[in-house]
Amino acid sequence: MKKKQHINFIEKQFQSIVKSNDLIEIRLFQVNDNYFGFPKQKRWIIDGGIELKFKNTTFSLAWNPDEASFTFENKRFEEIYNKDNFTELKADFIKSLNQKKVTKAKLKWLEYDVILDYTMSTKKESKLVELIMEFESNERIQIATVFYKIGEKNSIENYSYDISEELLIVLDTEIETIINNN
Repeated sequence: MKKKQHINFIEKQFQSIVKSNDLIEIRLFQVNDNYFGFPKQKRWIIDGGIELKFKNTTFSLAWNPDEASFTFENKRFEEIYNKDNFTELKADFIKSLNQKKVTKAKLKWLEYDVILDYTMSTKKESKLVELIMEFESNERIQIATVFYKIGEKNSIENYSYDISEELLIVLDTEIETIINNN
């Protein structure tokens, strides 16, 4: 299956699941020791991944060590991140979205040059960089693969899409000024 067909397939598959199932559970994972949390702004930056469990299937946007980037697949986190050096975050802030009906899901894909082998030859590949879900309860979650800068007073700013950095999780609002540096 060609990569473009694969993306159309996985997006259609995800949209179909969203329309017919409630989101049962969201799980967050961290690979390194620390992550950033800004509860007052409802923003978190993690580096492992996010798992979205529906009735009969699970989708994850997770760090794939084989590709050195985030990957969106119809798999559990542990099936993508095949190492044992991760922890599941006790993310009480996200539990309010469990058992909720998703009313809208918007996925954004960008093309990246992906290294094929030791010769450093590359090919273009579309990767998910952002997923925004809206819920029947008027809640919202934005998930994006990003690079960012730490500004004054430890604020995070200058977000840009980047599949090889970290995951931004935003609740109830949306950061609309994520730069496409690709």
